[in-house]
Amino acid sequence: MSTQPGASLNTVGFGNRPENVEVPHIETRSPTVNDTGFPIGKRWINTSAGLGFELTSVSSFGGLLTATWAQSSTSSGTLTTLTGDSGTATPSAGNINIFGTSGEITTAGSGASITLSLPSAVTFPGSAATTTTLASGTTLTAGSSLAVTTSATVGTTLGVTGATTLAALTQVGTAHINASGAGVTTIGTGGTGAVNIGNATGNTAVTGSLTASTGLVATTGGLTVSAGGAAITGTTTINNSGAGVTTIGTGGTGAVNIGNATGNTAVTGSLTASTSLTATLGAITATNGNLVLGTAGNKILSTSVATTTTAGANSFGSVTLASGTATVATTAVTASSLIVTWRQAVGASTALGEISVGTITAGTSFVVYAATQGTPATPLATDASVVGWMIIN
Repeated sequence: MSTQPGASLNTVGFGNRPENVEVPHIETRSPTVNDTGFPIGKRWINTSAGLGFELTSVSSFGGLLTATWAQSSTSSGTLTTLTGDSGTATPSAGNINIFGTSGEITTAGSGASITLSLPSAVTFPGSAATTTTLASGTTLTAGSSLAVTTSATVGTTLGVTGATTLAALTQVGTAHINASGAGVTTIGTGGTGAVNIGNATGNTAVTGSLTASTGLVATTGGLTVSAGGAAITGTTTINNSGAGVTTIGTGGTGAVNIGNATGNTAVTGSLTASTSLTATLGAITATNGNLVLGTAGNKILSTSVATTTTAGANSFGSVTLASGTATVATTAVTASSLIVTWRQAVGASTALGEISVGTITAGTSFVVYAATQGTPATPLATDASVVGWMIIN
């Protein structure tokens, strides 16, 4: 089929030529495949949308003509190139492709839009020999998981929000884990290997309480609690092997309490008190040993010594005989008590008898008297000595 050109235009020096191609067709719509009544090369301008088209071909099938119009311009001008970080793309057949990369980014075109999307699992390019670096100030947020095949280096801060699982992680510099908020920080509870915390030369500070479900071991250095004390419940073993010296409370000024409410406190080896050894309520018992006063001037001291016949619960005392006899009332005496007596002073005596112990009433009293030699049951009325006594149970 041939299309008749428009009116002939007279030119100077070039004869006549048709104006149908040169003069654009003006419409308020864009051309369709049914707009076939134009010569090849004809331009079409849609004034309502600011678009330009060019007729590139007209084909016939079964007597039906079909026109192919190529868009040649937009309201902002014709797209001729598309420039990337490296390289420039030029249109091919009026089209520029925008493709994604598998595992990194995908693109989808619909209508007049192309949408770029990240997949659920993002793989950044790189291998053991290459490094993928995100620009300074970039924030990387993982909605579900972030997998790093080899290693990840963070220049400033790696922020993790929510429950996050990290594999092998090497952190150099100041690290903050759950520095704020009420969330629980869990380190190493589900594993079977050792959990190492600390560094070569600095200290490891714990804010709040430190709870060890099984044992708390200091391999080389000591375990120091600066304030608040250490509360240990259950069987506690301190320096149970080795030749190291165990020091408890020697540098402080407060009391050191050892023992418990109902059990006994057992000491293996000798027990040395640099000043004094005091039993507040119970007795001091030497099961297989002696009471040794090893230095000149050592003595047995009692702060509860009776000086009258009313001795209360005392086991030591002195009493003045009246008519050669005295009854000492003390609850410390038993039926099997050994009572040691001696003449402390003669007092107002005009004659002296032999000091003896008479009747013992368990838990109540015992009798002391001075008798004439040969007649121990008869007190010597002229003996008014001061007699010292000590009960051994």
